[in-house]
Amino acid sequence: MEVRNNGINEDLFKKIIESNKNAQYHNLIGMDIVELDSGKVTMEIIISEKHLNIFRIAHVGVLFSLMDTAMGIAAKTMGRNMVTLEMNINYIKSVKAGDKIKAFGKIIHLGKSTAVAVCDAYNQDGKLVASARETFYGLN
Repeated sequence: MEVRNNGINEDLFKKIIESNKNAQYHNLIGMDIVELDSGKVTMEIIISEKHLNIFRIAHVGVLFSLMDTAMGIAAKTMGRNMVTLEMNINYIKSVKAGDKIKAFGKIIHLGKSTAVAVCDAYNQDGKLVASARETFYGLN
């Protein structure tokens, strides 16, 4: 999958793509970066059988992981390495096998030691499936 660079530094862009490609958890879950911009990222995942819970819908941890990663990578586009301090998520609509979910993460505050991000995730029909807000602590 080709990732679209909407204006971040080329070296930083390559580092983010490479680190995502080498992240075993990202590969296990099957989440991919679609687009990078300064303070913003679009990621996606196609829900498969491995993501389903006993009710045959995607386990909420899959969306949580996708959205947490999207917000973290949004911070990375601004040259910051962040770890999650707190995350709030609202699950709006269930997700089933075959659904293609896109998550749009965005930094809304970048301070000296903390950052705040938001993320909305939509299914292939453009329906909101989850909305989140996260606080990070900066490692650099």
